[in-house]
Amino acid sequence: MAEHAAVVNVSRYRPAPGKRSDLMAAMKRMAARATEANGCFGAQACESDQDREDLIAVSRWDSAQALEAFSSAAASVAEQEHLKGLLAGQARRENLRPV
Repeated sequence: MAEHAAVVNVSRYRPAPGKRSDLMAAMKRMAARATEANGCFGAQACESDQDREDLIAVSRWDSAQALEAFSSAAASVAEQEHLKGLLAGQARRENLRPV
């Protein structure tokens, strides 16, 4: 596996009222699954020092294909559907690539 990630995925989630702890628990489950996935260097559920409301998931991947394979797996799709019920709005996602 390469020394550095080719893709860093950052996803921001705004919890629905009263759902912050449920959302964090779901994000930690997804991060644990991602960490075990082929091509993932690691994943974490985080809080920001700039935005106290949003919860942020960060994962590092050796390729866009590895991230897509994880994201499209049945367990990931089911977890993403579950997350929708815990959110105050749509998730914001971006993939960062080193230059």
